[in-house]
Amino acid sequence: MAVINSNLLSLTARQHQGRANSELSSTLERLSSGLRINSAADDAAGLAIGNRMEANLNANDAVTKGINDGISLMQTAEGGLDQINDLLQRGRQLAVQAANDTLSGDDRNAIHNEFLQIAEEVDRISMETEVFGKHPLAPIEQRQPVTQLGNTQTIKDALQVPKGAWDSGRTSGTDPIGFIPEGTEGLTIDINAIGIDDDIQLFTRNGTHLVGTPLVEGAPDNTDATWKGRGITTEQDLKNDLLNESNGFSDQVEYDSSVLYHKPDEYDAANGEKRTVSGMAVTYTGDGDWYDTNINDGNNDPLPDSGAATTTERVTIEKVSEPLFLAVVGSGSYNMKIDWEKMPDGPPKHPLGTPTDIVMSANYGEEADKITIEPTPADSQTLGLDDVRLTTSRGAGLALDTFDQAISKVDGYRSEYGSLTNRFDSAIANLDQQNIDTAAARSRIMDADYAQESSALLKKQVIQQASQSILAQANQVPQNVLSLLPS
Repeated sequence: MAVINSNLLSLTARQHQGRANSELSSTLERLSSGLRINSAADDAAGLAIGNRMEANLNANDAVTKGINDGISLMQTAEGGLDQINDLLQRGRQLAVQAANDTLSGDDRNAIHNEFLQIAEEVDRISMETEVFGKHPLAPIEQRQPVTQLGNTQTIKDALQVPKGAWDSGRTSGTDPIGFIPEGTEGLTIDINAIGIDDDIQLFTRNGTHLVGTPLVEGAPDNTDATWKGRGITTEQDLKNDLLNESNGFSDQVEYDSSVLYHKPDEYDAANGEKRTVSGMAVTYTGDGDWYDTNINDGNNDPLPDSGAATTTERVTIEKVSEPLFLAVVGSGSYNMKIDWEKMPDGPPKHPLGTPTDIVMSANYGEEADKITIEPTPADSQTLGLDDVRLTTSRGAGLALDTFDQAISKVDGYRSEYGSLTNRFDSAIANLDQQNIDTAAARSRIMDADYAQESSALLKKQVIQQASQSILAQANQVPQNVLSLLPS
């Protein structure tokens, strides 16, 4: 049927031309973007799969960075442990040296002073080793204030008068008045024995006698009157009555007077003499009313020619490095005054070691898989160094086992870090391989095949040109109707 209003051939040609233009546009988009799927219309399922793969690839990159950060944390911690291990080795060497009975009390005191510096450096390293805001070597809990050891309170709590005020008419005895906590600064203790031999006695928790009157003066059977008047004539008596656990002393206490100085001929009774004992700078005026043991007549007569004899004593300590027990032993009454510049209510605040979670995988649609790096506290208290005393041969012998255990603990920490580091390295290698495989699979789904698309481009360009030519011819068909009309 010959018509002019409807050119069906032209409409068909235009339809195919539009399709050819659309396909050519899609091919050009793929070639210009490099992607086979540029919108959901290209391949809805493929786009969803490719997006999930991309999420995994991005997550793996972040996971790899986090694992490397975990390795850096462990390497930093192990570096600190390596330094602590060196310090422990030196401390153990000092303990072996101090265990030798050829050393004098002063020799062991010098060795113990070096150990105290080692312990302080161990604490400094453990508290200050920091990475990513974490302190992996710090204690996991704050050190709690010690206000009572056994039945003995701190001096601050035990005093019946304000600090710096005289407490008059006190009765001497063998029980500790109180203990002076570690960290106390500018301590001054004054007593006046009011004419009777009542003397200041200062002990460490392990029984080292720092200041006061020795148990035995001169001959082995010549017990000092200060102690004898209280029925204490042997070291066992002293341990039973004073140096016992109920009073707060260590269960491994051992009386030791090797670093004790007390006589006016060894101390300036007027001004005192300063010396370092167990790492503490102590100034002591001495026991001014000491007894002449060279006159062994059984009467314990005072020195007849001792013009320096006095009933007053003073002890000052610049900074207390370990708890000290104060007792005033004798058979009479005395006045006492205690003052200090600083007495801590508890240990200073310190950073805490906390667990660190490291994400090992975070695949699409799954919960994150984590490994926890536990803290490895390596401070002196955790390692047991607080109880080490190298001032006696027995204490040095006991310290050997403490150092062995501390070294073993540090070795265990380093073994944990080494094992986790190797595991993390393997995890990173596995993630790298996953990334390669996932990227290859995603490429097959999402990326354009340039060889295929280039071939398609040529084909569709030819079709477009052909459709354009056919459309032109189809548009000429209605003109044939004119030949049917009369001229």
